[in-house]
Amino acid sequence: MSLLIASFPETKEIAQHVARALKAHYVPITVEDFPDSEFHISLKDNPKNKTVVIINSLSGDPNRKIVETLLAGGIAKDYHAKKVILVATYLPYMRQDTHFFNYDSFSSLHILEMFSHFDKIIAVDPHLHRLHSMRQISKHATSITTNKLIANYIRKRFKDDFTIVGPDKESAQWSQKIADMLNKKVVILEKTRFSSEHIKQKEKKLGKNIIIIDDIISTGRTISGALKMAKKQGAKKIICIGIHGVLVKNADTLITKYAELITTNTIPNKYAQIDISPLIADALKKGL
Repeated sequence: MSLLIASFPETKEIAQHVARALKAHYVPITVEDFPDSEFHISLKDNPKNKTVVIINSLSGDPNRKIVETLLAGGIAKDYHAKKVILVATYLPYMRQDTHFFNYDSFSSLHILEMFSHFDKIIAVDPHLHRLHSMRQISKHATSITTNKLIANYIRKRFKDDFTIVGPDKESAQWSQKIADMLNKKVVILEKTRFSSEHIKQKEKKLGKNIIIIDDIISTGRTISGALKMAKKQGAKKIICIGIHGVLVKNADTLITKYAELITTNTIPNKYAQIDISPLIADALKKGL
């Protein structure tokens, strides 16, 4: 099978690693702005009769990146790619997975509908809470998880006894499963959210050495609440692992004054120590 791995600049390193693992050709996607702020997208190779895998992290400026990615998929289709697959290392708008109020947006459903010209969508650890599978909102979409990568990273690096902590119930699908892989105790905190920057957690006994695991670190308020609780209880060593380091405003400084911060490279940042390219390569091997 002729395979073309294409990526935007932000995910170039991941895409190149995936291409090497699959013995595929790597090609960059270039983005230029017209004077009126519209985008001119170019794919730097002929996709005809090839399976084209487009890798992008739709973070930082999600509205722009959604449009860029849609246009890139359109290029591959226009020039007769055999199949077009999107690998979203971070897929935005997934937290709105129902109508919470009258007349508000069910964004995860409608965003995936926009990507319907892709033959397949693979999302890395999308934020699924009330939904249990991507296929509940799109028959073309699936997800892959970094749980095993994170468990292996913890196993290799941390030899002391520790407790895994999930900062809220939504985090349990990662913190609980990783704790099970490591045969470690897990504590899941209960959170009440009053706003995006105001939360309250019910106090529980956490332990002396803890590793907090969550999927998205955005404002850092949920993690920060767990960190303050741990410090108040006299925790000696605290590690915070996030899958997607969105890290808006001063989120990282809220965390690093209490703990070491580690993320995967789904969103490139200076705390990214866990490489997801083997996970993507393996998923593509199984799914192509």
